[in-house]
Amino acid sequence: MNITSRKVGLALSVIVLLLSGCVSQAPEPSETIIGGWQSELGGFVFISTFTAADVSVDGHSPVAYSLNGDQLVIGGDSSSIRLLSFPSEDEMIQVDPLTGSAHRYQRISD
Repeated sequence: MNITSRKVGLALSVIVLLLSGCVSQAPEPSETIIGGWQSELGGFVFISTFTAADVSVDGHSPVAYSLNGDQLVIGGDSSSIRLLSFPSEDEMIQVDPLTGSAHRYQRISD
């Protein structure tokens, strides 16, 4: 191996290290879920507002929720588990693991 190929190899290694340091981690669901989300069910539009501890729908009394990784549980009811994903910071998908049905939400406020 000559000196030029070593320099190129070293330069590429440094670039890879720098770029790998720039890769950001996706925020946790507990950080991403907070805010207002709009969705539709049966032709009716509704707004869900999540705080760090509870969720309210269309201004009704808030109900506590918990998150365990990507699992959302509303009101301590384990039959209400939904699997969360955030394809973007302004889109949330909740999947019912029993039925496989997915429900999409769009962020309307932080």
